[in-house]
Amino acid sequence: MVAEWTGSDAWVFSSIEGTGPDDGYTLAQIIAKADHIDHALLTEAEFIQAVPRLIAAGLIGARPEADRYWHTEAGRALYQQRMKGRGLFGWIEAIPPALHRLGMPQDTAWSLPAGVFDRAT
Repeated sequence: MVAEWTGSDAWVFSSIEGTGPDDGYTLAQIIAKADHIDHALLTEAEFIQAVPRLIAAGLIGARPEADRYWHTEAGRALYQQRMKGRGLFGWIEAIPPALHRLGMPQDTAWSLPAGVFDRAT
């Protein structure tokens, strides 16, 4: 089975902010922003699939042990370019095609310690 980018990958990417571990978003902030921009709750399965894909694509950085996630320089550039002139919900039309243009995502095993996601929600 060939891996493809999903709407959830784009949703997670669009819910992350910051430029590094010092100002990156916590998991709770990501979940809150995801709810704000899509009026739905992100699941742990969606998050743990998206994060390693986005890391492998060079779009985000992550330090789960410090509870911090952020856009890399490439991620910021992609987000700013694709979201220019779009409103809050513009990610739905802008980000998925941008991810697809990167080629197939790389799936790797990645997880959070037990209970971390539940506590963040």
